[in-house]
Amino acid sequence: MKGSKCKCGFMTVAVKNRCPRCGKEMKPEEWPDEGVVLSYSKLGVMPQSLNVPRDLVLVEVPKGPKVICWTAHKMKAGDELVIVEQDGQYFCRSKPDLTFELDE
Repeated sequence: MKGSKCKCGFMTVAVKNRCPRCGKEMKPEEWPDEGVVLSYSKLGVMPQSLNVPRDLVLVEVPKGPKVICWTAHKMKAGDELVIVEQDGQYFCRSKPDLTFELDE
């Protein structure tokens, strides 16, 4: 994910020239497209712009900003996930479990 970071510690996935917190110049930054669920909210009423049911997830990105994502998957705090940006909106899904056991 691309975004901006300020010396004061403020981070955002939006590209900004000036920090909304302190007013200083922000630098471009990149973070991994994955994170950990901090909070999950099941929505009772869907926004009209979404054609399939979605819920909201607050995600903590390692050494990055917190991001709000749409998801079609049930999540819980601590779940690892992958984030995908589409037309300025963020969607997330559970991170695939890539553990393998070797045959002996």
